[in-house]
Amino acid sequence: MLTTDAAPKPRGGWWRQAWASLLERASFSGAHGHLVSVVVALCTAWASIGLASLIEGDAGLAVVGLAIDPQGIMDIQTVSALPPTAFEPVAPVMALGHSSAARWFEVRASAATPGGVAVVVVQPSYLDDVRIYVPDRSTASGWQVHQQGDRIAFDQRMRKDLAFSADMRLDQGQRAFVRVVTRNALNIRVRLLSPQVADRENAFTLAGVGLYCGAVLVLALASALSSVLYRDRFWAANALFQFATLATVVFYFGLGNQFLFPDQPRAADLASVLSGFVLFFCGALLYRLLYRQYGAPAWLLRLWWLTLAALPVQLILIALDRVDLALQLNNVVMPASLVLGVCMVLALKYHDVFLLNLLRINMVITLVFLGLLYATHLGWLDSGFMQLYPGVFINLLTAVILHLVLLRRGVLLRRQLQLDQRELALIQQQVHIERQRREEDERFLSMLLHEIRSPLSVVALSRAALERKLPQVGHASRDAALRDLHRIEASVQQMREVLQQVQATSELEHRMSDDEGFSVQAALGTCEMSALLDRLVAEHIRHVRVDTLRLSTLAHGDRWLVAGGLERVLMMVRNLVNNALKYSASGSMVVLDVAVRPMASTGRPQCALSVVNQVGAVGAPDLQRLFEKYYRAPSAHQYSGSGLGLYWVRGIAQMLGGDVSCSVQGKEVTFTLVLPLVAVKPVQR
Repeated sequence: MLTTDAAPKPRGGWWRQAWASLLERASFSGAHGHLVSVVVALCTAWASIGLASLIEGDAGLAVVGLAIDPQGIMDIQTVSALPPTAFEPVAPVMALGHSSAARWFEVRASAATPGGVAVVVVQPSYLDDVRIYVPDRSTASGWQVHQQGDRIAFDQRMRKDLAFSADMRLDQGQRAFVRVVTRNALNIRVRLLSPQVADRENAFTLAGVGLYCGAVLVLALASALSSVLYRDRFWAANALFQFATLATVVFYFGLGNQFLFPDQPRAADLASVLSGFVLFFCGALLYRLLYRQYGAPAWLLRLWWLTLAALPVQLILIALDRVDLALQLNNVVMPASLVLGVCMVLALKYHDVFLLNLLRINMVITLVFLGLLYATHLGWLDSGFMQLYPGVFINLLTAVILHLVLLRRGVLLRRQLQLDQRELALIQQQVHIERQRREEDERFLSMLLHEIRSPLSVVALSRAALERKLPQVGHASRDAALRDLHRIEASVQQMREVLQQVQATSELEHRMSDDEGFSVQAALGTCEMSALLDRLVAEHIRHVRVDTLRLSTLAHGDRWLVAGGLERVLMMVRNLVNNALKYSASGSMVVLDVAVRPMASTGRPQCALSVVNQVGAVGAPDLQRLFEKYYRAPSAHQYSGSGLGLYWVRGIAQMLGGDVSCSVQGKEVTFTLVLPLVAVKPVQR
């Protein structure tokens, strides 16, 4: 059973119903659906790797060497005068790490460039400052500089490629230099390509990025539409994550510089950094929702808040112009979040194994990918094109898997909704059958009560007629006839009380079964405690076995309002008093008492009416079964009764927010009727 979220229901017109139907078909439910999900994930991974291999590119026409200027103070004249041994050969893709040092790349042509023209290409597309020095004998320094990077407007570039590039002419053995200063890249690749190869790679990159952005945009729009359709925060968080992924790709590949901020390099650079931070935040938010939904421990969820707190800290650092610290914080928080994520995935508990496996596979793939990435940073493995844009491919795979997770979640919620609807229909059917049965019982009971009351009325009228004729009867037989009439009157009264209890019990159960949320206290009314006590005293003051003296000891300075109408409360007390008189010891007194005391649970005042009697021949009551319907003690059958009185009293008392209890201490039995006091009205003078 799902306990944290309600099953989503599509709202609106035909287009929303159609969208819900489409999602249902695309939700990969059942055994075939599981296979489709796995195939989609594998195809996505294969397509990403294949695309990376396709745009890996030519190895280049030059040998590339590296020299590092830690202080960033050397100029082209100084660098070009360095001996060849100052430049160490480097791999095609270099793992450098975040640093403010200037890196000088020597590009030495291994052969004459075809047609005499070559292109220096520097990747990735989000470097801060790139300067390409091309030999030019027409200048005084002998070098022509092409300054590019995120800090330079895209419109000022010589070539309109996504990568940083510049045309040049190099003969065999001739050199060009590239100076790179950046804070936001861990890997760099510098190559010398022919113009044809450079153009082809740029076209392939544009096509690949277009396909990538199209796939992510479809996922983002589908998630946004689902969030609106179902009013679902999970789909909304996934839509934010997908849109953040799309923005990150756009800026990481230089599309933001080219199309959004062609003449605003600072804005493009800031947007590139922010998009990465926002992407991490949206992913952490979505993961937290999923982990919380599927049973992650509370202490891990509290630690997960630290990953969400990284974004505000990074925004503050950016406002203080410390982008380098913000980037370093990201490098610290990401491994920590990965460790927490692994712990959470291992601790998840949910009945659907397929959904949990999707989350576990996603975490395993992310863990392996980041492990390989850090291995390349440490120099343990050779870097490749995927390390130039490390978050792109894993983000696409994560986007697909998380979308599958939410689709699966939607299937489970709809299944649960169907089960709940079937269960609700069954309950409604049972309620309908029970209501019909109760209505039939009420009709039968009403007919039975009518049939019994009619002969009782005849008996009562006949008894009254006989009583009027007694003066005409002889004195000897008058007393005997009078005793018989009294016995008839008592029997009729007992039968009327039984009928009254049966009818009251029926009304009680009908009210309990048909309660539709209205206030029971309001429906049953209230009564003033002073009026209630006065009626109790008036009814029992002439009864030789009922002591009502304690009822008058309660101060009447305030008008306490007791829950329940006056006649109904009186009937409840009469039941308790008659029960005490019937089963108490012969000749013993029944004591009525009243007190106002605070309610144990809420502290609000309540009225406690007590009826105390001595244990009679029937014995002490069975406290476990005393208030059961139709229950009568085995030795109590010599007395008339229906077994409904105490059951009815407790039912009405509980409906009013009170209760009735029984306690036995030695030979003394105490019934206590507790009713809440709903208001206090001062006496007007």
